[in-house]
Amino acid sequence: MTLLENLLVFFIILFIYFVIVIILNKKGILEKYNISLYGPALLLRTKRGRSSLKKIANKKRFWKAFGSFSIVFCFIMMILMIALLIFQTWTVIGFTPEQKEVLPGIEFGLLIPGINPILPIEYLVYILIALIVAVVVHEFSHGILTFASKLKVKSLGILYLIIPLGAFCEPDEQQLKNTKTSNRMRVYASGPTSNFAVVLISLILFSFVFMSAVQPIEGTNVFYVVEDTPADEINLSPGTVLTNLNDTKITNISDFYNIIGDTIAGQKVNISYFKEGSNYSTNITLADRYHYTNNESHKNLSFLGVGFNPYDGYISVLKNPFTNNIPNNLILLYALPFFGYIAGYNPIASPFTDSLTINGPLSLIPDNIFWGIVNTIYWIFWLNLAVGLFNVLPIVPLDGGILFNDAIKEFIKKIKKNITDEKREKIAKNVSAIISLLILFIVLFPWIVKYF
Repeated sequence: MTLLENLLVFFIILFIYFVIVIILNKKGILEKYNISLYGPALLLRTKRGRSSLKKIANKKRFWKAFGSFSIVFCFIMMILMIALLIFQTWTVIGFTPEQKEVLPGIEFGLLIPGINPILPIEYLVYILIALIVAVVVHEFSHGILTFASKLKVKSLGILYLIIPLGAFCEPDEQQLKNTKTSNRMRVYASGPTSNFAVVLISLILFSFVFMSAVQPIEGTNVFYVVEDTPADEINLSPGTVLTNLNDTKITNISDFYNIIGDTIAGQKVNISYFKEGSNYSTNITLADRYHYTNNESHKNLSFLGVGFNPYDGYISVLKNPFTNNIPNNLILLYALPFFGYIAGYNPIASPFTDSLTINGPLSLIPDNIFWGIVNTIYWIFWLNLAVGLFNVLPIVPLDGGILFNDAIKEFIKKIKKNITDEKREKIAKNVSAIISLLILFIVLFPWIVKYF
């Protein structure tokens, strides 16, 4: 379906949801089950679970140390995120009108499977599980640090808007406001830091436990197929593994280009490939590259009509992203859904998983269950990273915004010791508001440029 059709379906579902909620609210059914309206969402509060969080928070020295580390960690991540956003803005400013036109649309900012192109509807279950994990970990860590700081947690609960959006922890706001700044900062910094802890755990499970058991079939994966080419005629498709061309074995992309470079346009060659679990062999006549590019220098050059992932060796990166160029490896790992959007190229989804074999003890797990677990872990990694990075931004009312506001108040207190608390609060609030609006503008800038 098109974006417009997806949005239409979404708003129809939203309308039905609102009608049901209004009816249930008027009949008093929501109140009967301790459910209240929170804007358009439903808020289910409960006092259950508080004793469990309180028990976990008993190791106060550990949680205090964790909270103190979280403050430093969140400010480091905040600085890195601001630097990244400034770099992104500076880059977009230099774009041509044509480049600005193809920038991602506002739908990329919506965490709604089926509407956001990088969150396909077929991944709905994985995304929901990952979202619930991200929000539960985030909110419950706030609760644990609240108890560890000897403050009161009024209730826990679940937030619904058609589907469960996650859990929340409701501290005593007055107590939290009046406590020491360090205690409050520990409470708010613990949320994003816990998300980053889940990122690390899920990354270890994904790469070193599951992907380490995966072995690709020898050859090279097709990234895309050009229409009306020899490759298209024999129905090659993304995910196909080329294993042999012109009686020569293919082990990587370099092999393919060396082989094709030794042929000429119009030459008949044999080709072998692996597709959808089966091996195939046939003969094809190579095309003239000039007919597809109109570039004089391409005349008489042979052309099969396939393209490859520009990043060779991605499977080795998924197995261990902490080798060689770590920042690039982590970006590649996080960018898998974008590959899926651009060219249907997600190496942990079919048809690309069809060319991967599972070795060792994990081979006892049925393939569909194995890849279901892998995708669940991956999306937990992906969404926790997204939630953590977004929440460290100095935008009120995000955790990063509250941390920034408290840091400003403490800074003012140190440089102006005679200032009243009321005036200090007002200055910090105004500075935080200005910074929040500025950062929000920078976040939205690529979309603003695209549409205006």
